[in-house]
Amino acid sequence: MAIDWTVILAGGSGTRFWPKSRAARPKQFLAFGGTRTLLEETFARTRLVAPAERTLVITAAAHAPRAAELLPELGAANLVGEPAARDTAAAVGLAATLVAARQRDATLLVCPADHRIEPDDRFAVAARAAEELIAERPGRLVVFGIAATAPATGYGWIERGAALGARSGLACFDVARFHEKPDLEQARAYVASGKCSWNAGIFAFRADALLAELARQQPELARGLAEIGAAAGTPRFAATLARLFPALPKLPIDKAVMERAPERAVVVPDYSWDDVGSFPALARARAADGDGNVALGELLALESRGNVVDAGDGLVALLGVDDLVVVHTADVTLVCRKERAEEVKRLLEQLKRRGSDRFS
Repeated sequence: MAIDWTVILAGGSGTRFWPKSRAARPKQFLAFGGTRTLLEETFARTRLVAPAERTLVITAAAHAPRAAELLPELGAANLVGEPAARDTAAAVGLAATLVAARQRDATLLVCPADHRIEPDDRFAVAARAAEELIAERPGRLVVFGIAATAPATGYGWIERGAALGARSGLACFDVARFHEKPDLEQARAYVASGKCSWNAGIFAFRADALLAELARQQPELARGLAEIGAAAGTPRFAATLARLFPALPKLPIDKAVMERAPERAVVVPDYSWDDVGSFPALARARAADGDGNVALGELLALESRGNVVDAGDGLVALLGVDDLVVVHTADVTLVCRKERAEEVKRLLEQLKRRGSDRFS
Protein backbone atom coordinates (compact mmCIF):
# COMPACT_ATOMS: atom_id res chain seq x y z
CA MET A 1 0.00 0.00 0.00
CA ALA A 2 1.17 3.54 -0.72
CA ILE A 3 -0.05 7.03 0.06
CA ASP A 4 -2.62 7.64 -2.66
CA TRP A 5 -3.29 11.33 -2.01
CA THR A 6 -1.64 14.18 -0.16
CA VAL A 7 -3.81 16.92 1.31
CA ILE A 8 -2.44 20.37 2.14
CA LEU A 9 -4.40 22.47 4.64
CA ALA A 10 -3.77 26.10 3.70
CA GLY A 11 -6.65 27.85 5.43
CA GLY A 12 -4.93 29.12 8.59
CA SER A 13 -4.99 32.78 9.57
CA GLY A 14 -1.49 33.05 11.09
CA THR A 15 -2.58 35.47 13.82
CA ARG A 16 0.57 34.94 15.90
CA PHE A 17 2.57 36.33 12.98
CA TRP A 18 0.75 39.65 12.82
CA PRO A 19 1.59 42.20 11.44
CA LYS A 20 3.68 40.32 8.86
CA SER A 21 0.78 37.90 8.42
CA ARG A 22 -2.51 39.60 7.50
CA ALA A 23 -6.05 38.45 6.76
CA ALA A 24 -5.37 38.98 3.06
CA ARG A 25 -1.97 37.26 3.18
CA PRO A 26 -1.58 34.76 6.04
CA LYS A 27 1.77 33.17 6.82
CA GLN A 28 1.44 30.19 4.45
CA PHE A 29 1.66 32.74 1.62
CA LEU A 30 4.84 34.31 3.00
CA ALA A 31 8.50 33.42 2.51
CA PHE A 32 10.70 33.40 5.59
CA GLY A 33 14.24 34.05 4.49
CA GLY A 34 13.96 31.97 1.32
CA THR A 35 12.61 32.43 -2.17
CA ARG A 36 9.57 30.17 -1.80
CA THR A 37 6.49 30.63 0.36
CA LEU A 38 5.67 28.06 3.04
CA LEU A 39 2.86 26.79 0.80
CA GLU A 40 5.27 26.25 -2.10
CA GLU A 41 7.73 24.48 0.21
CA THR A 42 4.99 22.17 1.46
CA PHE A 43 3.79 21.41 -2.07
CA ALA A 44 7.34 20.55 -3.18
CA ARG A 45 7.84 18.30 -0.15
CA THR A 46 4.62 16.38 -0.70
CA ARG A 47 5.66 15.69 -4.31
CA LEU A 48 7.94 13.05 -2.83
CA VAL A 49 4.84 11.24 -1.55
CA ALA A 50 2.23 11.69 -4.30
CA PRO A 51 2.14 13.54 -7.65
CA ALA A 52 0.44 16.87 -8.24
CA GLU A 53 -2.61 15.25 -9.83
CA ARG A 54 -3.20 13.40 -6.56
CA THR A 55 -2.74 16.42 -4.30
CA LEU A 56 -5.67 18.34 -2.84
CA VAL A 57 -5.23 21.85 -1.42
CA ILE A 58 -7.89 23.21 0.95
CA THR A 59 -7.69 26.97 1.50
CA ALA A 60 -9.96 29.92 2.16
CA ALA A 61 -12.07 30.91 -0.85
CA ALA A 62 -10.53 34.39 -0.76
CA HIS A 63 -7.03 32.89 -1.00
CA ALA A 64 -7.73 30.35 -3.75
CA PRO A 65 -6.56 32.65 -6.59
CA ARG A 66 -3.22 33.24 -4.85
CA ALA A 67 -2.79 29.51 -4.18
CA ALA A 68 -3.51 28.76 -7.84
CA GLU A 69 -0.92 31.33 -8.88
CA LEU A 70 1.74 29.82 -6.60
CA LEU A 71 0.96 26.22 -7.57
CA PRO A 72 0.49 26.19 -11.37
CA GLU A 73 0.95 22.39 -11.46
CA LEU A 74 -2.19 21.93 -9.38
CA GLY A 75 -5.33 21.33 -11.39
CA ALA A 76 -8.37 23.52 -10.73
CA ALA A 77 -10.38 20.51 -9.51
CA ASN A 78 -7.75 19.86 -6.82
CA LEU A 79 -7.93 23.34 -5.30
CA VAL A 80 -10.90 23.92 -2.99
CA GLY A 81 -11.79 27.24 -1.39
CA GLU A 82 -13.63 27.05 1.93
CA PRO A 83 -16.48 29.59 1.98
CA ALA A 84 -16.01 30.01 5.75
CA ALA A 85 -13.41 29.05 8.36
CA ARG A 86 -14.71 25.98 10.21
CA ASP A 87 -11.45 24.67 11.75
CA THR A 88 -9.56 21.51 10.88
CA ALA A 89 -12.22 18.82 11.46
CA ALA A 90 -14.36 20.27 8.67
CA ALA A 91 -11.34 20.85 6.41
CA VAL A 92 -9.92 17.36 6.90
CA GLY A 93 -13.38 15.82 6.60
CA LEU A 94 -14.00 17.72 3.38
CA ALA A 95 -10.72 16.45 1.96
CA ALA A 96 -11.56 12.85 2.89
CA THR A 97 -15.05 13.27 1.41
CA LEU A 98 -13.76 14.59 -1.91
CA VAL A 99 -11.06 11.93 -2.21
CA ALA A 100 -13.54 9.20 -1.24
CA ALA A 101 -15.80 10.32 -4.09
CA ARG A 102 -12.98 9.25 -6.42
CA GLN A 103 -11.47 6.37 -4.43
CA ARG A 104 -13.11 5.43 -1.14
CA ASP A 105 -10.26 3.29 0.19
CA ALA A 106 -7.56 5.82 -0.75
CA THR A 107 -4.84 6.49 1.82
CA LEU A 108 -4.34 10.19 2.60
CA LEU A 109 -1.45 12.12 4.11
CA VAL A 110 -2.69 15.44 5.53
CA CYS A 111 -0.18 18.27 6.11
CA PRO A 112 -0.53 21.89 7.22
CA ALA A 113 0.82 24.38 4.69
CA ASP A 114 2.73 26.51 7.19
CA HIS A 115 5.41 24.12 8.49
CA ARG A 116 9.10 23.89 7.70
CA ILE A 117 10.48 20.35 7.59
CA GLU A 118 14.01 19.29 6.72
CA PRO A 119 15.29 17.21 5.09
CA ASP A 120 12.53 16.41 2.66
CA ASP A 121 13.65 12.84 2.10
CA ARG A 122 13.27 12.01 5.81
CA PHE A 123 9.71 13.31 5.64
CA ALA A 124 9.09 10.84 2.82
CA VAL A 125 10.46 8.04 5.01
CA ALA A 126 7.99 9.01 7.76
CA ALA A 127 5.18 8.84 5.19
CA ARG A 128 6.27 5.32 4.28
CA ALA A 129 6.18 4.34 7.96
CA ALA A 130 2.60 5.62 8.11
CA GLU A 131 1.75 3.59 4.98
CA GLU A 132 2.99 0.42 6.68
CA LEU A 133 0.97 1.09 9.83
CA ILE A 134 -2.22 1.61 7.84
CA ALA A 135 -1.60 -1.43 5.64
CA GLU A 136 -1.47 -3.55 8.80
CA ARG A 137 -4.73 -2.07 10.15
CA PRO A 138 -6.82 -0.18 7.57
CA GLY A 139 -8.84 1.51 10.33
CA ARG A 140 -5.78 3.05 11.93
CA LEU A 141 -5.53 6.85 12.14
CA VAL A 142 -1.87 7.86 12.26
CA VAL A 143 -0.71 11.10 13.86
CA PHE A 144 2.88 12.25 13.50
CA GLY A 145 4.75 13.13 16.67
CA ILE A 146 7.92 15.18 16.74
CA ALA A 147 10.71 14.44 19.21
CA ALA A 148 10.49 17.32 21.71
CA THR A 149 13.65 19.39 22.03
CA ALA A 150 12.24 22.02 24.41
CA PRO A 151 9.30 22.54 26.82
CA ALA A 152 7.20 24.27 24.15
CA THR A 153 3.93 25.80 25.36
CA GLY A 154 2.64 26.66 21.88
CA TYR A 155 2.15 23.05 20.73
CA GLY A 156 -0.22 20.26 21.60
CA TRP A 157 1.51 17.13 22.91
CA ILE A 158 1.11 13.38 22.38
CA GLU A 159 1.85 10.90 25.15
CA ARG A 160 3.22 7.68 23.71
CA GLY A 161 1.88 4.31 24.81
CA ALA A 162 3.04 0.81 23.90
CA ALA A 163 5.84 0.46 21.39
CA LEU A 164 4.82 -0.97 18.01
CA GLY A 165 8.35 -1.51 16.75
CA ALA A 166 9.99 0.19 13.80
CA ARG A 167 8.46 0.87 10.41
CA SER A 168 10.81 2.09 7.66
CA GLY A 169 13.41 2.48 10.39
CA LEU A 170 11.28 4.84 12.53
CA ALA A 171 9.97 4.05 16.00
CA CYS A 172 6.18 3.81 16.18
CA PHE A 173 3.91 3.74 19.22
CA ASP A 174 0.31 3.53 20.27
CA VAL A 175 -1.12 6.81 21.54
CA ALA A 176 -1.79 6.86 25.27
CA ARG A 177 -3.42 10.30 25.25
CA PHE A 178 -3.37 13.76 23.72
CA HIS A 179 -2.55 16.85 25.77
CA GLU A 180 -3.62 20.43 25.04
CA LYS A 181 -1.09 23.28 24.95
CA PRO A 182 0.45 23.23 28.45
CA ASP A 183 1.89 25.86 30.77
CA LEU A 184 5.67 25.92 31.12
CA GLU A 185 5.78 23.73 34.24
CA GLN A 186 3.67 21.03 32.60
CA ALA A 187 5.66 21.24 29.36
CA ARG A 188 8.85 20.65 31.34
CA ALA A 189 7.23 17.61 32.92
CA TYR A 190 6.34 16.26 29.47
CA VAL A 191 9.96 16.58 28.34
CA ALA A 192 11.25 14.96 31.54
CA SER A 193 8.88 12.01 31.15
CA GLY A 194 10.58 10.91 27.94
CA LYS A 195 7.16 9.70 26.75
CA CYS A 196 5.78 12.80 25.07
CA SER A 197 6.14 14.27 21.58
CA TRP A 198 4.98 17.48 19.99
CA ASN A 199 1.81 17.05 17.95
CA ALA A 200 2.78 17.96 14.40
CA GLY A 201 -0.79 18.18 13.12
CA ILE A 202 0.18 15.78 10.32
CA PHE A 203 -2.11 12.77 9.85
CA ALA A 204 -2.44 9.69 7.66
CA PHE A 205 -5.51 7.48 7.25
CA ARG A 206 -7.75 5.84 4.71
CA ALA A 207 -10.56 8.11 3.53
CA ASP A 208 -13.23 5.58 4.49
CA ALA A 209 -11.70 5.12 7.97
CA LEU A 210 -11.77 8.85 8.72
CA LEU A 211 -15.32 9.23 7.44
CA ALA A 212 -16.44 6.24 9.55
CA GLU A 213 -14.96 7.89 12.66
CA LEU A 214 -16.69 11.17 11.83
CA ALA A 215 -20.01 9.35 11.43
CA ARG A 216 -19.48 7.69 14.81
CA GLN A 217 -18.20 10.69 16.75
CA GLN A 218 -19.49 13.78 14.92
CA PRO A 219 -22.75 12.81 13.17
CA GLU A 220 -23.83 16.39 12.46
CA LEU A 221 -20.53 17.13 10.72
CA ALA A 222 -20.68 13.79 8.88
CA ARG A 223 -24.19 14.47 7.56
CA GLY A 224 -23.20 17.85 6.16
CA LEU A 225 -20.07 16.44 4.54
CA ALA A 226 -22.03 13.57 3.01
CA GLU A 227 -24.42 16.02 1.34
CA ILE A 228 -21.48 18.05 0.02
CA GLY A 229 -19.84 14.85 -1.19
CA ALA A 230 -22.98 13.83 -3.09
CA ALA A 231 -22.50 16.94 -5.23
CA ALA A 232 -18.77 16.40 -5.84
CA GLY A 233 -17.88 16.42 -9.52
CA THR A 234 -21.23 17.92 -10.55
CA PRO A 235 -22.27 21.47 -11.51
CA ARG A 236 -24.02 21.67 -8.11
CA PHE A 237 -20.82 21.37 -6.10
CA ALA A 238 -19.86 25.04 -5.70
CA ALA A 239 -23.38 26.08 -4.66
CA THR A 240 -23.74 23.10 -2.32
CA LEU A 241 -20.39 23.84 -0.66
CA ALA A 242 -21.28 27.53 -0.25
CA ARG A 243 -24.65 26.65 1.30
CA LEU A 244 -23.64 23.86 3.67
CA PHE A 245 -20.02 24.36 4.67
CA PRO A 246 -20.49 27.55 6.76
CA ALA A 247 -23.03 25.71 8.94
CA LEU A 248 -20.73 22.76 9.75
CA PRO A 249 -19.59 22.41 13.40
CA LYS A 250 -16.38 24.28 14.10
CA LEU A 251 -13.99 21.81 15.76
CA PRO A 252 -10.30 20.92 15.60
CA ILE A 253 -9.65 17.44 14.22
CA ASP A 254 -7.78 16.41 17.39
CA LYS A 255 -10.77 17.01 19.64
CA ALA A 256 -13.38 15.95 17.11
CA VAL A 257 -11.84 12.59 16.23
CA MET A 258 -8.27 11.80 17.20
CA GLU A 259 -8.65 12.02 20.98
CA ARG A 260 -11.47 9.48 20.89
CA ALA A 261 -10.47 7.21 18.01
CA PRO A 262 -9.58 3.64 19.00
CA GLU A 263 -7.21 3.06 16.06
CA ARG A 264 -4.32 5.45 16.49
CA ALA A 265 -0.58 5.37 16.20
CA VAL A 266 2.19 7.93 16.46
CA VAL A 267 5.26 8.10 14.25
CA VAL A 268 8.25 9.89 15.73
CA PRO A 269 10.26 11.05 12.71
CA ASP A 270 13.89 12.10 12.96
CA TYR A 271 13.72 15.25 10.87
CA SER A 272 13.93 18.94 11.74
CA TRP A 273 10.42 20.36 12.11
CA ASP A 274 9.13 23.84 12.84
CA ASP A 275 5.55 25.02 12.64
CA VAL A 276 6.76 28.64 12.26
CA GLY A 277 4.17 29.52 14.87
CA SER A 278 5.56 32.83 16.09
CA PHE A 279 8.39 35.28 15.45
CA PRO A 280 11.04 33.50 17.56
CA ALA A 281 10.83 30.79 14.87
CA LEU A 282 12.89 33.14 12.71
CA ALA A 283 15.74 32.58 15.16
CA ARG A 284 15.61 28.90 14.25
CA ALA A 285 15.54 29.59 10.51
CA ARG A 286 18.32 32.19 10.23
CA ALA A 287 21.88 32.46 11.48
CA ALA A 288 22.44 34.86 14.37
CA ASP A 289 25.12 37.54 14.51
CA GLY A 290 27.80 37.60 17.19
CA ASP A 291 25.37 39.07 19.71
CA GLY A 292 22.62 36.55 19.04
CA ASN A 293 20.49 38.91 16.95
CA VAL A 294 18.56 37.34 14.07
CA ALA A 295 17.30 39.52 11.25
CA LEU A 296 15.37 39.45 8.02
CA GLY A 297 16.30 42.61 6.14
CA GLU A 298 18.56 45.42 7.30
CA LEU A 299 19.50 45.60 10.99
CA LEU A 300 21.84 48.04 12.72
CA ALA A 301 22.40 46.89 16.31
CA LEU A 302 24.66 48.41 18.95
CA GLU A 303 24.96 46.95 22.46
CA SER A 304 21.87 44.85 21.70
CA ARG A 305 21.57 41.10 22.14
CA GLY A 306 19.18 38.24 21.43
CA ASN A 307 16.72 40.25 19.35
CA VAL A 308 14.58 38.94 16.49
CA VAL A 309 13.98 41.51 13.77
CA ASP A 310 12.02 41.59 10.52
CA ALA A 311 12.89 44.92 8.95
CA GLY A 312 10.69 44.57 5.88
CA ASP A 313 11.88 46.95 3.16
CA GLY A 314 13.48 49.37 5.61
CA LEU A 315 16.11 49.51 8.33
CA VAL A 316 15.63 48.67 12.01
CA ALA A 317 18.17 50.28 14.35
CA LEU A 318 18.57 48.98 17.90
CA LEU A 319 20.56 50.57 20.73
CA GLY A 320 20.98 49.01 24.14
CA VAL A 321 18.03 46.60 24.04
CA ASP A 322 17.90 42.84 24.51
CA ASP A 323 15.49 39.97 23.75
CA LEU A 324 12.96 41.93 21.73
CA VAL A 325 10.88 41.07 18.69
CA VAL A 326 10.69 43.97 16.24
CA VAL A 327 8.66 43.66 13.05
CA HIS A 328 8.39 46.57 10.63
CA THR A 329 5.89 46.67 7.78
CA ALA A 330 4.63 49.49 5.58
CA ASP A 331 1.82 50.41 7.98
CA VAL A 332 2.45 48.64 11.30
CA THR A 333 5.48 48.26 13.58
CA LEU A 334 5.42 45.64 16.34
CA VAL A 335 7.70 45.66 19.38
CA CYS A 336 7.39 43.08 22.15
CA ARG A 337 9.45 41.02 24.54
CA LYS A 338 10.59 37.79 22.87
CA GLU A 339 9.12 35.61 25.62
CA ARG A 340 5.69 37.15 24.98
CA ALA A 341 5.65 36.66 21.22
CA GLU A 342 2.99 33.94 21.52
CA GLU A 343 0.61 36.67 22.76
CA VAL A 344 0.79 38.83 19.63
CA LYS A 345 -2.69 37.71 18.60
CA ARG A 346 -4.04 39.62 21.62
CA LEU A 347 -3.05 42.84 19.87
CA LEU A 348 -4.92 41.76 16.76
CA GLU A 349 -8.00 40.98 18.86
CA GLN A 350 -7.78 44.44 20.40
CA LEU A 351 -7.53 46.01 16.95
CA LYS A 352 -10.65 44.18 15.86
CA ARG A 353 -12.52 45.44 18.94
CA ARG A 354 -11.49 48.97 17.95
CA GLY A 355 -12.73 48.39 14.40
CA SER A 356 -9.29 49.01 12.88
CA ASP A 357 -9.77 46.42 10.14
CA ARG A 358 -7.32 48.07 7.74
CA PHE A 359 -4.43 46.95 9.95
CA SER A 360 -5.54 43.34 10.28
